[in-house]
Amino acid sequence: MQRAMSLRVLLVDHHSERAAAMADLLGREGFSIVATVTGPTSLAAKIDDLKPDVVVLDLASPDRDALEALRLAGNEAPLPMVMFCKEGDDGLVMEAMRAGVTAYAMDGVQVERLKPLLDLAIAQFRQFQHLREERDAARQTLADRKLIDRAKGILMKRKSCDEETAYAFLRKTAMDRGVKLNTLASDIIAMEDLLK
Repeated sequence: MQRAMSLRVLLVDHHSERAAAMADLLGREGFSIVATVTGPTSLAAKIDDLKPDVVVLDLASPDRDALEALRLAGNEAPLPMVMFCKEGDDGLVMEAMRAGVTAYAMDGVQVERLKPLLDLAIAQFRQFQHLREERDAARQTLADRKLIDRAKGILMKRKSCDEETAYAFLRKTAMDRGVKLNTLASDIIAMEDLLK
């Protein structure tokens, strides 16, 4: 886990006094405030420009527009997001989590909970990203396998050979051409579709 001194924070709060107090709290905990923005509407652009490590939102009560802005920002530039709210309900918490908020505190900012909450949000975010990468890799592997199986079927039909021979041909051809097996399989499928 990164040390607090190296964490760059983008602070979102539309109350300037509250934002200054939060920036002071974060600064005392060793975080570096890269910027303070008044609302989440331009969050994706700010994240792209400033490259923070974490986003901290101090909102009285997030509305649908704020949650949609968070969702867009999370889709474009996924980051750990911590939201502090004065009020809320279970439905709002769930919507915030679906929008990309990693940790949510309804009772406002408490100094003694600030750093542990940020550390937890960052750890949860990393775990979620790791799981997402594993899922994406598994999906890609399955998609590649389907392509290769389809290409083997085409070769078996065209060359009147068995599956093992078709696969050996695919592997050797891919190696000879310096391409990935799934790329060659896609090319074979595309050519077959063209010749139908």
